[in-house]
Amino acid sequence: MTRWRKWFPYLLYIAWFLSARLVAQDINWENSGNSLVFRVVLPKTPGHFSFNNELDYSISASGYYFMNGPGDKTAGQLAFLHSLSYKLRISSKKFQFTNDLVHNLGLVYYIDSISKFQTDENTLTTRITYEVIKNVHFTASSILTTRIFNSWDISQNAGGSVVKTINSSFLTPLICTFSGGLGLDFRGTGMIDIGISSAKLTYLLDRNIFEKTGRDSFYGVEKGRSSFLEYGLSFHVLIDRLIGKKIQWNCDILLFKADKSAVDMTFKNLFAYKINRFLKTSLQTRLFYDEDVSKQLKMENILTLGFDFHL
Repeated sequence: MTRWRKWFPYLLYIAWFLSARLVAQDINWENSGNSLVFRVVLPKTPGHFSFNNELDYSISASGYYFMNGPGDKTAGQLAFLHSLSYKLRISSKKFQFTNDLVHNLGLVYYIDSISKFQTDENTLTTRITYEVIKNVHFTASSILTTRIFNSWDISQNAGGSVVKTINSSFLTPLICTFSGGLGLDFRGTGMIDIGISSAKLTYLLDRNIFEKTGRDSFYGVEKGRSSFLEYGLSFHVLIDRLIGKKIQWNCDILLFKADKSAVDMTFKNLFAYKINRFLKTSLQTRLFYDEDVSKQLKMENILTLGFDFHL
């Protein structure tokens, strides 16, 4: 009975954390503008572990420019977006567990007068580290991305009619990249992770997506199958630095190299400027390359203006 009482506080925190994961979502347009920040106060934890968490909500207006975008829409766009993110950190002297979840949803307006509902983007990033010597640690991480709603490519045919082609839906695809290896922390600046053993899993819940898109391969998954698993190496660099009192620089580079395919790349570089107590603007450049999706390098430039409140 004494042992049960000893472990009960830990079990309670684990149950609370798992329930939070089920209701939270994570996103790709992170740090584009924070509108409302809530910091839930947690009781002190037993033992030598500390908890830190933060819930952010943002509303922002954005301008986009695409290169090699979906369909024939490679020109400018305007968007009104909302973002919900939740961050949790559990740490001790040498151990650290972080979980970042963000959900994004909004409305996109094309300059040529076509508008569409911008479906959600959800990403869950989990990272576990154990320091072996100062600033050097063993690390295990996973990055999971998917959608909840259907997403469509919008284009116009020769007659001027709007054509919609589905490109993703709920858990179609579900992409998860796992990695384990060594990491190096630069305190106050960022970190580098080298995945010595890495894997990328692509899963399709909707097996009819091949007929809907008219393709024999969807995000690397062959027709007639529901999943595709690749093994390889990964390289992840994250820089998050405050320059002065008003400028934030965030740079995120993720490379994955499978055995028989080219390197997949996701690159995000963001500069945010706090205009005053309530307004924040940012400029973000994103590059994406995955030959299973397209053999062209895709680029987005996103200019964002949003409200910034801290509670």
